Amino acid sequence: MHAKSKQKIKTEEPSNGGSQRKSTWNLPVLLCLLLIAVATYVIFSGAKDNQFVNWDDQVYVEEQPLVLEKKYDQLLKTPVSLNYHPVTMISLALQVPKDVKKLSPKPFIHLNIWLHIFNSLLVFVLIWMINDRKWMIALLTALIFALHPSHTESVVWVSERKDVLYTFFFLLSMIVYWHYTNKGKYHWLLLSFIIFILSVLSKAMAVSLPLVLLLLDYWKGRNLKEVSIWIEKIPFFAASLFFGLMAISVQKGGDFGGILTLLGEKTKAVADAEIFSFWQSFQFASYGFVNYIIQFFAPFKICAFYPYPKDYTFTGAVSFMYPIIFLLILTITLWSAFRTKIVAFGIGFYFVTIALVLQFLSVGLAIMADRYTYIPFIGLAFLVVYAVDFYVTKFKLSKYVTYSLLGIFVIMLATKTKSQVDVWQNSETLWSQVIKYYPIEDLALANRGNYLGKTGNIQGAMADFELAIADGCKRADVYEGLGNSYGTLSMQQPNKRDEYRTKAIDMYRQALSIDSTKGNIHFNLGVTLLQADPLAAANSFQAALKYMPYKEKDILPTYGVALINAGKYQESINVLTKALSLVPSDELYYNRSLAYIGINNKDAAIADLRQALAINPNNQSAQIKLSEL
Repeated sequence: MHAKSKQKIKTEEPSNGGSQRKSTWNLPVLLCLLLIAVATYVIFSGAKDNQFVNWDDQVYVEEQPLVLEKKYDQLLKTPVSLNYHPVTMISLALQVPKDVKKLSPKPFIHLNIWLHIFNSLLVFVLIWMINDRKWMIALLTALIFALHPSHTESVVWVSERKDVLYTFFFLLSMIVYWHYTNKGKYHWLLLSFIIFILSVLSKAMAVSLPLVLLLLDYWKGRNLKEVSIWIEKIPFFAASLFFGLMAISVQKGGDFGGILTLLGEKTKAVADAEIFSFWQSFQFASYGFVNYIIQFFAPFKICAFYPYPKDYTFTGAVSFMYPIIFLLILTITLWSAFRTKIVAFGIGFYFVTIALVLQFLSVGLAIMADRYTYIPFIGLAFLVVYAVDFYVTKFKLSKYVTYSLLGIFVIMLATKTKSQVDVWQNSETLWSQVIKYYPIEDLALANRGNYLGKTGNIQGAMADFELAIADGCKRADVYEGLGNSYGTLSMQQPNKRDEYRTKAIDMYRQALSIDSTKGNIHFNLGVTLLQADPLAAANSFQAALKYMPYKEKDILPTYGVALINAGKYQESINVLTKALSLVPSDELYYNRSLAYIGINNKDAAIADLRQALAINPNNQSAQIKLSEL
């Protein structure tokens, strides 16, 4: 039975990719691999000095307790930022040094770059294998992939570790599967499946792999009418369905029937699907499909964020133009499937791997994202390079001239990529580029404003926030940022402290009227109210704990102080006792001693003061209070 299956696979191999001859890693191939690796490293090496950006990096790494504390068991079952990708999260946690006081983004970015280099090499190997070992086609395809500026986002953005990681396993699974179709031995199929699971656990986008494997079958010339070809992929499709349903559940803020453990604030990424009509969704999908192709050839206006059209509506000829072009391209692709494989394979690969993020189902806040092109552009690159090679041969054109033109295209891409790497230097440079293309984009203004505020440019921050509000912005983080700015001014200008605190409180309350689930805003409001209204502050801290239970070690100490100031001594003792169980400190013991004094428990107060001095003998407040008792 095994021998028959093996023979069947052999007889289905076409001349363009089914050669059984032994791989020959000759000098040109090795030089190609070296060129790809060196070129990629040189272009992206400037990113090693970039900073974390305020676009998920805090959630994924900087302020993510499960990563910082290396809680691998919890990472295996906990979605982060509405995504379940435990392999990615564990890879980030593994890079966190022990006892680090300030986390550096450098090692994370550096590993991302190396993963991108490995992916570029895998692209070369894959194209080389499926195209009868034509190294020039493989080289140019890999270089376009490696150096395309649209991929900058996936490589230099720490939070997008998931892109480069899932792609590594995705491509490796494809290569192993191709090897299986050559050898016919099912342990290669099993290995491909195992690697596929690692890919989908790195990012749910990998669920498209089974369809890609069918495209490989088509390219190879295997008979897709044969039942055995579909049976062998049942585990792949079953896993795709399972993890696809899990991803949808998590994106909607769910826990997939209790299988997963939710962490943090409950929101959903599939936020706008309900408000879009079918026609709107089709327009948005068509727009993305076409513009990604344009972006492939002319990546001149790329940035971190592409907003939906105003009022989520296309007007005029544009409303019909993109759907028509989309349908035309798909029609040509289907028509060509029975005539020339390269168009069907190239466009098919592009469509299959990007379809899930074309906003047929609205995901996230943007109509497009550069990171979504990371794998799909492989199909377009292969199509372009293969077509050029074909017509050069057919019409006996000068290979030197033609390949030189492709080389110029690659150099153009590399130049743009190098400048885009600099755009990701920090949050200010990143969002300034978005604002350059979309001057009144609330999210960009909010994020740049928050960065400017944290780096001391309060006036610049307030200018961004006020510009967003003047444009009718209804984002909670804009009002929160303005509240933070007034809070900073209250400390910088003591003569206007009360005025600025009042304005800060007003901004925080306006922010919470927009979104009451933002734990961080509740916390900031509590800190601002701590002296003027400690009971209200305590209520704010309680709300912060509700929406950010994973930050209790940061919230509980200040919550305990608010309860003391409000005269809620026993409640404060309970809160501070829990805080001490998490991270003991002299300050916590001192504050709990004050609560014990409030309920006339002198012995407990003395014991806590002695504990405080044992931790920090220089705690003068504890020394004075102990002498008084």
